[in-house]
Amino acid sequence: MTRKFKIALLSFVLANICFSTPVHAYIDPATTTYIIQIVTALIITLGVTIGVFFTRVRLSIVELYVRFSEFFIRLFSKRRDKDGKSSRTSVAERSAITEDLSFRRRFFSAICVSIAFAFTFIVFGIYELYMLNIESFNFPLNLLFPYVLLLGASVAILLTIVLVLFRGRLFTALISLVFGILLAGYIQGNFLNRGLGILTGDQIDWSTQARSFLGNTLIWFAIVSIPFLLKALKKKVWSVTIKTVSCLLVIVQIVSMFAIYSSELLTPKPSNRYLSMKGINEIAKEKNIIIFTIDRLDNTYIRTIMKGDPNFFDRLDGFTQFTNNMSLYSQTFPSVANMFTGELHLFDRPQREYLKKTWTESTFIPKLRSQQYASYFYMEPGYTFRDASDLEHIADNVVENEIRIRTRDALMQFVRLSAFRYGPLFAKPFCWTSTDRFGRLVQLESIEEYPPYLTDDLQYYEQLKRNRISIGDHEMKFAYIHLHGSHTPYVMNEKAEPAAPGTSSAIIQTKGCFHIVYEYLDQLKQLGMYENSTIIIFGDHGARKNDTKPLEHAIVTALFVKPSGKAGTPLALNSAPVSTDHFRPFIYSEAGIPHEELGKTYFEVSEDSDDVRYLYHRLIKTTDSPSRLLIYKIHGDANQFGNWELIEDRVIDY
Repeated sequence: MTRKFKIALLSFVLANICFSTPVHAYIDPATTTYIIQIVTALIITLGVTIGVFFTRVRLSIVELYVRFSEFFIRLFSKRRDKDGKSSRTSVAERSAITEDLSFRRRFFSAICVSIAFAFTFIVFGIYELYMLNIESFNFPLNLLFPYVLLLGASVAILLTIVLVLFRGRLFTALISLVFGILLAGYIQGNFLNRGLGILTGDQIDWSTQARSFLGNTLIWFAIVSIPFLLKALKKKVWSVTIKTVSCLLVIVQIVSMFAIYSSELLTPKPSNRYLSMKGINEIAKEKNIIIFTIDRLDNTYIRTIMKGDPNFFDRLDGFTQFTNNMSLYSQTFPSVANMFTGELHLFDRPQREYLKKTWTESTFIPKLRSQQYASYFYMEPGYTFRDASDLEHIADNVVENEIRIRTRDALMQFVRLSAFRYGPLFAKPFCWTSTDRFGRLVQLESIEEYPPYLTDDLQYYEQLKRNRISIGDHEMKFAYIHLHGSHTPYVMNEKAEPAAPGTSSAIIQTKGCFHIVYEYLDQLKQLGMYENSTIIIFGDHGARKNDTKPLEHAIVTALFVKPSGKAGTPLALNSAPVSTDHFRPFIYSEAGIPHEELGKTYFEVSEDSDDVRYLYHRLIKTTDSPSRLLIYKIHGDANQFGNWELIEDRVIDY
């Protein structure tokens, strides 16, 4: 038995060493602690090997003693043949008995496999996915984990009961199947999801992975067949393997849980503070600077809408559309933080470190507040900031309160996410989910006064119509409102109403976002506060095709600007080469703060300017390429991809 136990452990370790896995942002289902698990398995294997070695030494000594004893017995006893036959008969009888699985042995095998199954796919799977993607969730794990443990225990108990109800070959077939799925799922989740990508909300084109589907299915078939082959070869090896490997899986994952928890102890925990909806429908008495970010608002969407309806943007009186505007980054992180602080990020340090430093050390908003401006930020944590406590000195809507979640919905989403991670490729399209669904798990109804702000455009529009804008106590106010915008998934129609699955698109949802903005602007006009307000409508970045390949077309961020004092004039067009760097000077200019040290405003850049602009485009790690940062230089009209030049391609290796 000791030899088989050692073989099973060594085989498991060798299988672990053969693969590797990527790690990245958003919710990344491929993120895993497989290295910790390999090291744990190695330590356990080494311990068992040492134990087996000393056991063998002890047995050798005992055997030597027995041989000497047997020699002397042979000298004085003539009944040795009879005794030998009796002993061999006894061993044969015991071997025959072990061929039948009693209830106790069935129960022990079933409970080992069932616990490993539930622990891997539910308890550890959900725990690891949460902890390694903690920046993507707006609620603490302690709200969910007790229910995860309860669900895991229930699945383990139920599966054990079902398995032990069967006997004989049916029992061995069923437990072999469950163990095979456990083994295949574990290997899939830790080592075979390379290049799967991150859950940004964009639909995955599964049709391009037909060959991968076939190969992955064959791998699953081979792994699931292992326990059946072991059973056919030798029942004792089969029994030892399913029990020892199941126990080993649980042990290495428990060690990984402690390792993850210990590493998180070294990182400051998010506080109970959050950016609330406080003051979201209030405007100031005198001056208002209002920023609407429509996530992923690209110039191509604007042109498509105008082509279909040339009068769609006529309601933006007093506005100027800048048709040649560039964001510095192609993704929300770090675009928003950079926009407000000017802090450059080359993906050479952890996201949380950059976000904390840039928000706590920037002087842009503090200087605005020194001019008696109240400032409110309505955005979600993760890709714009890490912890609301970092914004406490610049955001008047930071509150501290207890957050509650929709437990049942949260469990369903995390089980779905775990299934997406551990399931074979052919099953993943049925388990696909997106990061934004997890942001909607907070139970807003449970927070009576100031619930957290969520980028849920439908919910925001409903409360805007219901509560309406009113004039508050502030004399001057700066407000930043980040909408889900043109980003996938598409859940809204052009009237800002819920859309049936498959009926919306980037263009339709963009129209819906402007429908929301128009409602806000109409209410401003009804209050007589439209003309003296500064309003900006833009995207945090343009629309890229994917995050794994270099750009194939220009991504230009749409921008509409209405300075204070403008109203009643038709929408103007301006082709000046502007960028995110002109945002901060423009805000200071509108607030009456000297802006020369920050640079030019949008309106100070001439249309014939030859200013050079840049775009930083991050590519995530794939099976064929490491994580990379592509730096593009744009000279002239950014809408013409011929004016784009890739000047640097650097590997991100931090």
